[in-house]
Amino acid sequence: MSGNETAMSEGAKAMSEKLPRFHALTVGDSVSVGRSFDQPALAEWCRLAKVGEAEGDWREVPEPLIAALFSYLLGEELPGHGTNYLKQHMQFHTLARAGESLTATVTVTRLRADKALVNLETRCTGEGGRLICSGDALVLFQC
Repeated sequence: MSGNETAMSEGAKAMSEKLPRFHALTVGDSVSVGRSFDQPALAEWCRLAKVGEAEGDWREVPEPLIAALFSYLLGEELPGHGTNYLKQHMQFHTLARAGESLTATVTVTRLRADKALVNLETRCTGEGGRLICSGDALVLFQC
């Protein structure tokens, strides 16, 4: 090992010692949240976001509300407080219906201790396990 590699290894080790919550994570860790968005909730979101009509017959859940489920999980549950988004990709497979029970899940797929990076798979399913959205996220976790 060269002197440069030794210094980098010691630097990574020093960083890992400062991030005990990061090292409590393991590949495969997963959390989920369930939620449904009924007509009043959708109308309120549209009013707050100033999109569309506040009063209406909303048949589908807007995609930003589904993305917000992942934001909640990443920021509050896994990895949790101390998370900073670096990248997120989402692919929507079908529409989520108003009032439908949704389950959003994030799962740790890779940990990079040298840079405190966490890769996660993201999935949202509807009733009957219907895949609504899938994707991935990369976050910096510094706690």
